[in-house]
Amino acid sequence: MSWLLEHRQERYGKPALTQGKSPTASLYRMYEYLVTGFIIGLRSEIECFYNHSSWAVSNIPDPTDTGPQRYAILAVLPYYLAIAFNHLIERGLPRGSPAMIISDEMEEELKSRPKILEQEPKWAMKVPGLEETLIIPGESEEEPSEESRSTRFLVMNIIVDEPHVLFGERHA
Repeated sequence: MSWLLEHRQERYGKPALTQGKSPTASLYRMYEYLVTGFIIGLRSEIECFYNHSSWAVSNIPDPTDTGPQRYAILAVLPYYLAIAFNHLIERGLPRGSPAMIISDEMEEELKSRPKILEQEPKWAMKVPGLEETLIIPGESEEEPSEESRSTRFLVMNIIVDEPHVLFGERHA
């Protein structure tokens, strides 16, 4: 954690160091992108996870990470996955949808499918908050303003800008 914070500028815009094709590896990449402030990387990784329709958010294995700061961040990220995915699902784009919708009929068929919403994994809600406040700087490398802070991360005693995970929109 401290290494990523110290090397934010040199890691910014670069592929995450975590390799592998699994829900857990993807979650760790999201963690890296969040800490380095690389929002495009974070959003791309969220989209990649979404496109693996067999990766249910509720089934993300507990990484039981030994780093309290990293574990706290990993525990909050599934909340944002569920928010982003459910937003698309409720709009009629279920996970596993084709990358391109080429007809009105295809769009109607997708919208007619049952809406199976995502949920956070049970382990994520059991991870304790941090004893000491962790501050992840914003784009200006300063502490995020009170208006821009994520309330979900604040529960874990982490100050970070609200990640904008809804595709095409911002949310509070």
